[in-house]
Amino acid sequence: MKTKVILALVVAGAMTLAACNKKVDEKTIADINQFGTDWSALGEKASNWSKQLTESAQHAKEFAAKQTEMMNTMSTSKDAAMKTKMQEMSTTANTNSANFETMMNDWNTFRTSWDANTKAYTEWQGKVVKGEVSSEDAVKGLADWKTKMTDAQQKVDGWNTAYNTAKESYDKTMTAYDEMSKSMTSTTSTPKEKSKK
Repeated sequence: MKTKVILALVVAGAMTLAACNKKVDEKTIADINQFGTDWSALGEKASNWSKQLTESAQHAKEFAAKQTEMMNTMSTSKDAAMKTKMQEMSTTANTNSANFETMMNDWNTFRTSWDANTKAYTEWQGKVVKGEVSSEDAVKGLADWKTKMTDAQQKVDGWNTAYNTAKESYDKTMTAYDEMSKSMTSTTSTPKEKSKK
């Protein structure tokens, strides 16, 4: 994955930073090295989270389609209570799917921005290593990068909360669906059993 390659470059750049630059003080160098490590860790965390999101979004989409199909099949049913329950479940399933889809779109936009920022950081770090950045500018530049990482962290945390909420709703709908399926199976099998007697 492109993100992992870029993250590896950040770590490699951080390792050479201490040895090459005489303009920037040791504390700033150490802070820049630590930032590179933290940036890489956040990127890895976000990438791992996106794998869960992709899987959940796919399952939610398939389940929503199944619910919609089932609701359409039951449209002629005379069981009003069952139809109402089915409509509610279908609406919830489609809402969950839409929420996951929104997160996926937001993630894809974020990932493009993250990769661009990681590349820019690696280039900036390289300039610091070569002594092309003054100590004062290095401190200011690092502060700007920390702000970007704080913003990214807040986005990831916000998505994680939204993901957990959507996942909880999805799990509840799945459980309700399983219970309804069992109920429908037992209801339809009873007349057959009676007719055999």
